[in-house]
Amino acid sequence: MNLLLPWGLLGLLSVAVLLLIYILRPNYQHKLVSSTFIWKLSLKYRKNRIPISRLRNIIILILQILLLVSLAFMMAKPVIPLFSTVSAHEKIAVIDASASMMVASGGQTRFERAAEKVKQLTQETLAYEDGYMSVIVAGTDAQFLFSRLNSENSDQAENLLDELTRDLCGYGSADIGGAAELAEEVLAVNSDAEVLFYTATEYADGGSFEIVDVSADDDWNAAILSATPVLGDSNTYSFTVNAGCYGSAQRLKISLQLSGVNGNANSTLIAERWETFADDEPEKTLEVTSADFNGTPIVSFSSLYVVIEAQDTMQNDNTFNVYGGQKQPLRVQYASSKPSNFYPNFVMTFRNTFNDYWDVQLDEVAASQAKTEGYDLYIFEYAMPETMPTDGIVWLAAPDTAPNGSGLEIGSEQTLDATSTLSPATVPHALMDGVRPETITVQRYKRVTAAIDAGYQELMFFNGDPMLFLKDEPTAKVVVTPLRIDRSNISISVAFTRLMINFYNYYFPRTVDQNSFEVGQPIQLNARGQNLQVDGAGEQFTFDSFPAEMVAEMPGDYTVTQTDMAGSPVVEQFFVHIPNAESNIARLADRLPDLFTGETSEESYNDLLLWLAAAALVLLCAEWLLHSRENL
Repeated sequence: MNLLLPWGLLGLLSVAVLLLIYILRPNYQHKLVSSTFIWKLSLKYRKNRIPISRLRNIIILILQILLLVSLAFMMAKPVIPLFSTVSAHEKIAVIDASASMMVASGGQTRFERAAEKVKQLTQETLAYEDGYMSVIVAGTDAQFLFSRLNSENSDQAENLLDELTRDLCGYGSADIGGAAELAEEVLAVNSDAEVLFYTATEYADGGSFEIVDVSADDDWNAAILSATPVLGDSNTYSFTVNAGCYGSAQRLKISLQLSGVNGNANSTLIAERWETFADDEPEKTLEVTSADFNGTPIVSFSSLYVVIEAQDTMQNDNTFNVYGGQKQPLRVQYASSKPSNFYPNFVMTFRNTFNDYWDVQLDEVAASQAKTEGYDLYIFEYAMPETMPTDGIVWLAAPDTAPNGSGLEIGSEQTLDATSTLSPATVPHALMDGVRPETITVQRYKRVTAAIDAGYQELMFFNGDPMLFLKDEPTAKVVVTPLRIDRSNISISVAFTRLMINFYNYYFPRTVDQNSFEVGQPIQLNARGQNLQVDGAGEQFTFDSFPAEMVAEMPGDYTVTQTDMAGSPVVEQFFVHIPNAESNIARLADRLPDLFTGETSEESYNDLLLWLAAAALVLLCAEWLLHSRENL
């Protein structure tokens, strides 16, 4: 028995009050009578009735106590909990909406077959009066189609199920973990609900799911899994192509069409390969060189189109596009009144290191011929321009004067001993990643300071004087190094090599770090200007804060458009394809997750209020009857 209002038991205090009344009530009264003769005759009779009277009084007291107890329990609302299991006719259907469910045979995709089976299960389940049905679509992000609809909502369930067309099937992998979490929400209400997973993928262990196979015997798929350009030592391209054929042994032709070869927009080269795929060797790796393209050396290209020619049951992964064969130009100007080999050599080292992406073009000019526009990077050493450049990244090395608009002030020259080393700033910065200033010595520098409102951040010091500071604003990116290269060990310091690598990675990052991505894979974007735009698959994305991240939900070509710091338009492309795991429709996947939930039941109550009221009435009547007999 449970009490819904336990505070009602305070009514039991009335029992103590009743007993107190009985204790304090007098048993006799003082009376003046004229004679006691009238009592003599009843004395004998009275003595005979005393035992019966005492018993009646005790019973009356007990009845009154029981009555008060009954009333107190009525105020506490006692109930007897009744537990019964919830509906035994509840189903949770999880539909695999991954790319592999687009495999079609007999004019019907796997996803459509799964949808039909779920519709049939829903009709059967909701035919029961206590039937409940939930449907989860496990696409890139799992979501409920509907949750715990019963027979009263069968029309609503039918209308929602009619929306289960092939358009709901995604191009990425199924969010099985998310589907499991949604199923657990339903199982938290009814742990006896049966969870069915409609898929064509074979799993090593179904976990807590009952797997319903919707594959067909004639399903097979051929796919181009990847295609990657490889820039060799001779500065020419070759290509690595990975292809697969699953569910059937086939001999297939793989064709490659190379466009925009060596800067000629009208130049196109073709290469073909025949490959045999067997059940025990479903994947092949092809190395395609210039020999396959009629022996023409490939210095650059605009795009490569790869296709595996097959009448398979899924066509979405039969093609692959490759971009990135045209290097991005990076225009650098080096101007100095006392030219050295240090900065030009380091620019050339950068060109060789990042040769697969950047086409570094270095112009070495005299200080009097230096330009202040049209370049991506300006390096001024000793002699400074009259005014700051209007575009690009500006590096001011050992400045002897302060350009207009720089916000700098040039002080006196300082001479130190050969053991003087630098110190880092307390605030970390990406340029200082892995840099140890204490390994850099300085013997001569000019004291250069920046105005408080100039927007510079100081990164390295010597005795409070900044040795490296920078401005990183959308329209002004400036690096200042007051120390002299010829009066420091910086030219042979590992710390400075690391600093320069950080400089290029920070100011000249690749827009995208790959030429292809899988659907659902995060894509990191960097800009060479203030913003960039991505167009692809009928959608448009705009970013103005970097690094930015996007996730493509559709396969195909994506174009990135931006304007660099020099004001020149920059256009790049990348390709998004179906995940390789989804192309392999014959794969054996890992086990499905277990579903965690406790035992559940529906709780109801048997109310005792009516029974207590009846008992109180009986006690009241009995007490009244005994009182009435006492007065006879």
